[in-house]
Amino acid sequence: MTRAKLQLAIITGMLGALSLQCSAPLGADGQLVGQPAPTFELRDLEGHRVSLDQLRGKIVMLDFWATWCGPCQISMPIMDRLQKEFSSDVVLLAINVMEPEETVREYVSRQNLRSKVLLDLEGNVGEEYGSDAIPMQVIIDRHGVVQRVNVGLGPRMEASLREEINRLRTN
Repeated sequence: MTRAKLQLAIITGMLGALSLQCSAPLGADGQLVGQPAPTFELRDLEGHRVSLDQLRGKIVMLDFWATWCGPCQISMPIMDRLQKEFSSDVVLLAINVMEPEETVREYVSRQNLRSKVLLDLEGNVGEEYGSDAIPMQVIIDRHGVVQRVNVGLGPRMEASLREEINRLRTN
């Protein structure tokens, strides 16, 4: 094995371990869990305003992300799968945090994302939700109460989010 390949393997392993450690469903310990979801109004890529209040009565999953975030890029296909699987019951809002609209628009076009993308240009909504790390998913029930917060990317992320959505669908 060449020195460059060894270095790449070590770096890849360290990043993998870090992403697993950073993947922490906040569950019952999360500060937001059990609390009313902070309300917001953001613009989507078509220029329409979308507010959380408009979605009362629906299960909502917020996905905070950025184009430069490696774990976010890995989680995007997962979010698209969940969006497709639960499209009749769940509204998925992919909230881009603090990036120029054109950067986001180009990324979404290249990746062919299906999710509704909102722009948090100043990072205020991410801050309200305590998004110190991304990706971060927040699941909100039909009454507007936060039921789950997941930070990072881990091996059980998709299964964990699916389980929570299914639990809320049956309640």
